[in-house]
Amino acid sequence: MKKVLFTLIALIISASSFAQLIANKTDNRITVGVDLYNDFQLQPSDNWDVRMFSQGVNWYITYNFPLGESSKHTVSVGAGMSHHNYFSYSHILNPFADSLKYHDCRDLEGFRRFKVNANYVDIPIELRFRIKDQIKIGVGFKVGILVMAKTKYVGPDYTDGQVLTGGNGNIIREKETYIRNMERYNYSATLRVGWKWISVFAAYQLNPVFEVGHNAPVFHPLSVGITLAPF
Repeated sequence: MKKVLFTLIALIISASSFAQLIANKTDNRITVGVDLYNDFQLQPSDNWDVRMFSQGVNWYITYNFPLGESSKHTVSVGAGMSHHNYFSYSHILNPFADSLKYHDCRDLEGFRRFKVNANYVDIPIELRFRIKDQIKIGVGFKVGILVMAKTKYVGPDYTDGQVLTGGNGNIIREKETYIRNMERYNYSATLRVGWKWISVFAAYQLNPVFEVGHNAPVFHPLSVGITLAPF
């Protein structure tokens, strides 16, 4: 965990330094940023028992078009990637099937975690405003295109809720690299309010992560966190 945190901090510092160099050379027309957030899975269906904390990360690069003659306010358009981890106590047993089946692992002895990992290529559009050159507000919208999705289960090997004996302390790590019935696109409203290079970030996904039907879980992510960017 410490190595991952150190690597992430190093990447953020490197990206911010590189972005600042780009900003200086392009008269602040280009912005590079990283969003670190938690996904709150709102309005979950009965078959999807969510965990409170589901950490995720976005990164993006935008080109900033001035609004009128003022360089303080811009329309920003760009591209990026978002990585979501939706943790749940509901283990999807057959993510590749047309109709999904679950097992509630909350009371399963030795259960550690189950998550759906979804990765998107994003196209963000934002209206950005500066107040006294220090306070910055961004209101926008983004479209995400699903490029990869997978599940990961860490816990005891079991059948019908009964833990099987033998093995590595009964703890297994099971990954599935294909999930059926996920929405190909997502649509989110975004908001940033910050000072200098750090902002509070929020994004609400307007459509659910999974297609409605097929006994798929239904929930709308609300991403809340911070943005680190030299814009």
